[in-house]
Amino acid sequence: MGRLEQLRDPSSWRRAFVLVRRFRQEPGTANLRRFDPLVEAVRRERAALPGLGEEALLERARSAATADLADDGDLVGLLAVASEVARRRLGLEPFGVQLSAAVSMLRERVVDMATGEGKTLVGFLVAAGLAATGRRVHVLSANDYLAGRDARAGAPLFAAFGLSCAAVVDGMDHAARHAAYRSDVVYATVHQVGFDLLRDRQRPADAQRLVPELDAAVIDEIDAVLLDDAMVPLVLAGDAEPRPEGAPLAGVVAAMTAGVEYEVDGEGRNVSLLEAGIRALEEHFGVDDLYAEDQVGLLTAAHVALHAQALVHRDVHYIVADGQVRLINDARGRVADRQRWPDGLHAAIERKEGIAVTAQAEVLDQMLVETVARGYRVVTGMSGTALEASERLAEDLHLRTGTIPTNRPGIRVDERDRLYLTAERRDAAAAGRVQAAHEAGQPVLIGTASVADSERFAGLLAARGVAAVVLNAKNDAAEAEIIARAGEHGAVTVSTQMAGRGVDIRLGPRAAEAGGLLVLGLGRYDSARLDHQLRGRAGRQGDPGRSVFYTSLDDDVVTEHLIIGLDPRSVDPDGRINDKRFRQVYEHAQRVAEGKLLQLHRTTRRYHTATDQHRRLVLTTREALLADPAALEDYLTRIWPAGSDEPRRWTRPARRSLAVEVALYHLDRAWARHLNLLAELREGIHLRVLGRQDPLEEFNLIATDDFRTLAHEAAAATRDTLAAASEDAATLADLGLRRPSSTWTYMVADNPFGSEADRFFEFIGRALRGDRPPAISYT
Repeated sequence: MGRLEQLRDPSSWRRAFVLVRRFRQEPGTANLRRFDPLVEAVRRERAALPGLGEEALLERARSAATADLADDGDLVGLLAVASEVARRRLGLEPFGVQLSAAVSMLRERVVDMATGEGKTLVGFLVAAGLAATGRRVHVLSANDYLAGRDARAGAPLFAAFGLSCAAVVDGMDHAARHAAYRSDVVYATVHQVGFDLLRDRQRPADAQRLVPELDAAVIDEIDAVLLDDAMVPLVLAGDAEPRPEGAPLAGVVAAMTAGVEYEVDGEGRNVSLLEAGIRALEEHFGVDDLYAEDQVGLLTAAHVALHAQALVHRDVHYIVADGQVRLINDARGRVADRQRWPDGLHAAIERKEGIAVTAQAEVLDQMLVETVARGYRVVTGMSGTALEASERLAEDLHLRTGTIPTNRPGIRVDERDRLYLTAERRDAAAAGRVQAAHEAGQPVLIGTASVADSERFAGLLAARGVAAVVLNAKNDAAEAEIIARAGEHGAVTVSTQMAGRGVDIRLGPRAAEAGGLLVLGLGRYDSARLDHQLRGRAGRQGDPGRSVFYTSLDDDVVTEHLIIGLDPRSVDPDGRINDKRFRQVYEHAQRVAEGKLLQLHRTTRRYHTATDQHRRLVLTTREALLADPAALEDYLTRIWPAGSDEPRRWTRPARRSLAVEVALYHLDRAWARHLNLLAELREGIHLRVLGRQDPLEEFNLIATDDFRTLAHEAAAATRDTLAAASEDAATLADLGLRRPSSTWTYMVADNPFGSEADRFFEFIGRALRGDRPPAISYT
């Protein structure tokens, strides 16, 4: 295998890449070598500490409360002590590269650190440094399992500094959560923190706040949290009135045939009704014109049902388990806990699968994951693929990213992609490669794009006599056990992207001699960053290893983004393409995919920008009513005519608390009504493009106009309720008011069908080329 077929030190090209980006003054990168003198000073000071007695060491640790992390001397002293405490209490002695990462993060940089280089210990050191100097620290982990594990593992180190530590995970009641958030260091997912913030924003006057004011965040796998999950809306919902049954519509749509009543576009991302489909709906529901203004609700519901039927696929976008539709996180390949699509689409899929439709939800409040992250005063983090995300992190959160070298030289071999004409030929070649590696005793990890792909490829291997363990969203509870054995001699593991985060694959006996772990990707992901995560499973801490991607022109990353109107010039008998142009086309398709993801990210943010501003105004009023006694009198004075005695009546000590409850109730109800209006608007706003309107502009106009009425609506309802209240009324129930009897949280998977911008540019492209097929065009 020649030099063009492999890149031997994967860390070297990454370091060179950073230097080139800095030379070109590209945004987001940082030179972490500037902190090398501090790292050397930490190592020198730490060298004198092993002979220090336990009490003396603890005294030095607890004196860190007076340290200033902006002062070089204080930072060096604190990390030296923390390193010695880690050695004694955790049995972990930091390497120089781990100290370099800790120094950089304590100076508010993001670090790119390869898999297996000890990011967990780095997190302990950084969290201890921030908390010891008086900050409230949240360490945001990838999942509940890691949050609980790391909180337990790091507790002895934090205790040496006089710091408390706790984890916030699913299943904890309000009291336990309240106590955990009062710890100096809190381990949790960003979703847990976000949901609890939403609960706080709906709390009544007599309830304690769960989450103290956000201060410092240390984010593990920072690119996954702030890029992959950033635009996920976190929702607090309450029970709502049942909506009309949609089964008749689902039945009509299920009976439709592709190419007759509807058509799916070439990339499989958009679906539209044909004349026969329109007639079928009009005849079934007895309407003259499905596109008439008074039928917009039926038209929207029909499009949602059609999307569910034709575009959302079982074992690709979701699985069905325990009688429930459970979404799959594309970036991680695992079940997305408590995640659902907007009510209309989710219910349509449940009807499609013939399972019970879940309770209709009324949105009480919601916010994006990114909004949670922006709430912290200090943000730092680490990841094995932060470098590729540096520009986005700089753009979104003004964070600068640098790379940390590996502790030992990397010897993993990254082979050039093997590109095939079809997915069938790609899979045959990949299965042959896996079989040969297995027979040689080399452990193999195969990365696939979906549950269906993982099961299908495992079947191909079984036909060749290769028994593979499958890891996907259907058995994610067994992840730790499966991954623990993936590096054993001769092991074969077929996995979705879920095997790419938060776990190490250690080589078993004889596995290194067989060549170390072979990572084989079946097709590339829409983001090169996810490909690099998969590659990073091999070659940890200087282990031998190899990675290669088997790709084809049938891969989604190509078919969903490009139309290729030319043939390769050189193809082997087994279907392998040797035409350099086509390797470039494939890479270009992935860049197009990444561009679309970025555009969707920005579009989603624009849809939420106005709502976030409106929420801040509502919360300002709400918090003032909760905390400031004078705020109630001012509020009531404004809602009654001048000279009215009612404000004085309701600000008396005996009546004040009920008046606050009533004002909060109506403010919350008005806000919930506003959000539910926007949720319904989002489901059908794309249809505005049919009238040559900009959906985003129309959405923001409607949202802003409706918000202008919200304060007046809440004030009028508060005035009417209090004016009609009897003197013996003491609770909301006495006034005939009821908050939702139950609430729950979930995440919304945003529009999975692409953006209106995609369709617009496709239309323009056809117009410019006069419907002549180009060599390569965009979908």
